[in-house]
Amino acid sequence: MTTDAIANTISAATHVRDAVGRRPFEHAVGEFTHILGQVPDAGPSELSTHDIGLLQTLSEEVIELIETRVSRAAVCGPREQMLISRLYEIRRLLEEIHQWRRHYGTWTPS
Repeated sequence: MTTDAIANTISAATHVRDAVGRRPFEHAVGEFTHILGQVPDAGPSELSTHDIGLLQTLSEEVIELIETRVSRAAVCGPREQMLISRLYEIRRLLEEIHQWRRHYGTWTPS
């Protein structure tokens, strides 16, 4: 994952944090989830331990923001269900990243 991709992840998390309205928040969560889903497409040597820790921290922050937004809703309607689905998707992607990292952690190019 390049420095640009890490910057994109930081930017996406910032958009989630700064989103005021419902639609901007939902869009920002979708953007963050999409970017996080691209992490395993990178080569194993492109992510440092620091990068993985940063992704984990940003993801936890986004999850917390989703939980706060959903808990404030008067009714858990379709939009809240979609946000909850994104929350689970972020958790799944984090697990996938950790598995990818463990699997390729000892990988060295021939």
